Amino acid sequence: MRCPVAVKNERRVLCVFPRYTASFGTFQHAYKLMYRVKAFMPPQGLLLIAAYMPERWPVRFVDENIKPATAADFAWADVVLVTGMHVQTEQIRDIAARAHAAGKTVVLGGPSVSSSPIWIA
Repeated sequence: MRCPVAVKNERRVLCVFPRYTASFGTFQHAYKLMYRVKAFMPPQGLLLIAAYMPERWPVRFVDENIKPATAADFAWADVVLVTGMHVQTEQIRDIAARAHAAGKTVVLGGPSVSSSPIWIA
């Protein structure tokens, strides 16, 4: 259930979860053992934030562990939400750069952004 708060404006929200850097801890080596598995862990924090968006606001979700966000995705959006961990820092910066290149506002959150001064700028 989405947030039922009445809002005057409509915003198109694109939630993008960055791909994980291949490492032992993200289990890429085990994907071939499981049928159709392409990603390590669902991005629950970003999904939760998307659920809090007003009902009238269309939300798209892209997990770049499955497929990258496209130029059409960025063109559609009014705002891009991104979250991630330190291991995804490079990918977070790449998503933010692509969104800014498309003229979009980017909102960063999650453990990496919340705990590291490298994001202050």
